[in-house]
Amino acid sequence: MFFLFILVIFTILIIAIHTSKIGIDIKNLIIDTDAEEKINEDGKIYVYLLLFNKIKLFRKNVRNIPMKDVKFETSDFDIKIFKNKDIKINYLELIQNINIDIKNIDLNVNIGTEDAGITAILVGILAGILGIIIKKPKYQILPIYANRNLLKINLNGIFTIYLMHYIYKFIKNNIKERFMDKALNKNLNFKVR
Repeated sequence: MFFLFILVIFTILIIAIHTSKIGIDIKNLIIDTDAEEKINEDGKIYVYLLLFNKIKLFRKNVRNIPMKDVKFETSDFDIKIFKNKDIKINYLELIQNINIDIKNIDLNVNIGTEDAGITAILVGILAGILGIIIKKPKYQILPIYANRNLLKINLNGIFTIYLMHYIYKFIKNNIKERFMDKALNKNLNFKVR
């Protein structure tokens, strides 16, 4: 009976890991190059872990994380979310293998350059790219034909990033760090990477 209980718990854990996603909920984010404050203070970016596509865990406003807890290196960055636990993310690998599901998006972009021709071409390229990426388009790109460079973005949306292979890699690296490094460092005096 105990073995069956452990097996059920282990199966639920594997399914939870396999279906986990990171959710990003953006509310009222305004980026304006003309304003004194380039990014508005009222905008919120919430990041959370989504299990079984329903359960939200560890919801945190990214705008409230102090920059001293985020360290950028050459190919990865560390984020200190929990006490005494750093999460190291290789952003180059993340961008190459990313799988984003756009659940809801409301995007308004006003863009202008010093040249009207470049503005028209840029608006066409952006509209084409967004039309390919977004399945249910709810965006608006407006050209501003002024003799100055400006950009105003108003974004609301919910995005999810499928995380299965990142979680497996994180678990594998933790197991490798805990067990292999200690034994090899003790006997051979070098570190395995």
